[in-house]
Amino acid sequence: MSRAFDRRTFLQQTALFAGAVSGSLALPLSVTGASELDAWLSDDGAQSLDDQRPPAVVARDEAYWARVRGLYNLQTDVINLDHGWTNPTPRAAMTELTARARMLEALPAEQLPKQWETISTTKMRGALAAAMKVPPTEIALVRNATEALDTVLLGFPLKAGDEIVCSAHDYYAMLDALEQRRARDGVVLRIVKPPVPAPSMSALEALYVGAITSRTRLVLLTHPSNVTGQHLPVRRIADHAHRLGAEVVVDGAQSLGLLEDPVMPLGCDYYGASAHKWLGTPVGLGVLWMRPQHVPKIWPLIPPMKEAKGMARFEWIGTAPEYINPASIPALALHSSLGASRKAERLKYLSSYLRGRISRAFPTARFYASHESSGTLTHVEFPGADPTAIQKRLRDRHGILIQGMGSVRSDPSLRAVRISPNVYTARTELDRFVAATSKEIPRLGIQG
Repeated sequence: MSRAFDRRTFLQQTALFAGAVSGSLALPLSVTGASELDAWLSDDGAQSLDDQRPPAVVARDEAYWARVRGLYNLQTDVINLDHGWTNPTPRAAMTELTARARMLEALPAEQLPKQWETISTTKMRGALAAAMKVPPTEIALVRNATEALDTVLLGFPLKAGDEIVCSAHDYYAMLDALEQRRARDGVVLRIVKPPVPAPSMSALEALYVGAITSRTRLVLLTHPSNVTGQHLPVRRIADHAHRLGAEVVVDGAQSLGLLEDPVMPLGCDYYGASAHKWLGTPVGLGVLWMRPQHVPKIWPLIPPMKEAKGMARFEWIGTAPEYINPASIPALALHSSLGASRKAERLKYLSSYLRGRISRAFPTARFYASHESSGTLTHVEFPGADPTAIQKRLRDRHGILIQGMGSVRSDPSLRAVRISPNVYTARTELDRFVAATSKEIPRLGIQG
């Protein structure tokens, strides 16, 4: 966050806000004004997105999702099937981003504190907390999931010999942080390697249970894995970890925005995610949540002001582009209008459709997780094929963007491509992916 104004003023403003909402749950998105969302949608010429049908029914309605697509300015010469990295932000957010950036850069000494005090730490914080179903005072506004999770992984008090349980299928940046912790502090990493695909949730639970000991102080759980798409039985693992005195940190980068109640049912102690994935905010917004009783013991990545209290201890990074936060409000408003359940059902439907098409075209294709345990991310291995070569050919020759997952340092056996459509992706675009892949696989000397 950019806090290039008087630090004491920053603390006072944060304290005032914290006092106003202390002990209360996040407000509905109406904190931004329902009329604002109506105006944004109306300005874009979109019909109302309200729909009383069950989410599973709306998921199959291509006309509905085409209306949603109309709220975005997308690059038209590319079929983007790599939304697992970042989501485009809606046009209303882009408009707000541009306007706020111009306003800030014209008079930054005044606009930096003004935008923070009047929008970021009030309206935007409340809207983001509402999407997470947690109190606004329990979240810190950061830049991405890596910053959020590294705050915990590097700031959690540990001594030599203490154990951290993690997975070879956790995000590489988190594993890098843990490797640094091992080198710096002498902690012990107990790294599990889940089978691919996992036979069951019970098998995954048993794998983690077997790794957690009386010396385990922290357990990292990724929900789901970005390299396999596999979900974990987070609550069951967390409950076991707590019984042995360990605490649990969840990487929710790939699930925030797709669960109606994304944090508390997990039973974790810490949670970090990026809002620029499935919440669709502009790039540069992340969030850290932790149980209030843990806040005092976590060392911030950057030393805060001595007067900093609560989650404000983790927000100071110096001067930064403050306009990202106000521009996130329209994106969060759109998310609220669509609803996490509706979005999740749409992505599950598209994933099921895609898996069916791939299975028919490539009988030997290997999926890294069952449809039931992956949902939104489809990781598929074409035996013998280089995923990086597939990615490059599809982008260069067919204008289709996917992710090649062939350079996973923690598990070189993973050789999948990742296909991650968005809610507005049309079935015809998935058809084009399968058709293009069917052409390119033989040219690579591999038979499907």
